[in-house]
Order: sequence, then C-alpha cells, then structure tokens
Amino acid sequence: MKAGEFIVLLMFFGDPVGLKEFTVREGLSECLSAKRTIERQIRGGRSKQHQSSLILSCRKMEVLVDTDYRIIEFVKPEKDNIRVR
Repeated sequence: MKAGEFIVLLMFFGDPVGLKEFTVREGLSECLSAKRTIERQIRGGRSKQHQSSLILSCRKMEVLVDTDYRIIEFVKPEKDNIRVR
C-alpha cells in the first residue's frame, strides 16, 4: 500500500446525487480526457448536453492505494465529506 497525492476522477450520480465511483488517473490531462470521453458517450450523437444526473470531477487528492493503484482509502478529506463543487 502507498499513500500520496494523486489525480482522481470522481463520478457523482444517483438520487440524491452522491459520490459513487472514483479512479486514480495518470495525470490531469489524462483525467480530463477520460472525463470528456465519458461525457460524449453519455450525451450520444451531436447533442450538446446530457439529461442524466452524472457529474464528473478531476481533483488532486491524498489517498491510500494498493499495488494496482486502486483506492483503498481517502486520507483527506474523508470520502463521506467529498461534495460536488
């Protein structure tokens, strides 16, 4: 296990909207690229916006990860206190 600051892609959705998924990304540009790709797939076609409750966010966060860089624990802030900005 390793603790450190990583760029994390956060996915908020549901009713009520809450943090449901999160992954460590290689860097900010890769995170933003993944975010754009997901948003395009959700929109579909040439639509400019999607109608779902999905909110994506790339943030630099301190987390504890395993050897495959899967998040085990959020160090600061606690996972339950992460909010949509």
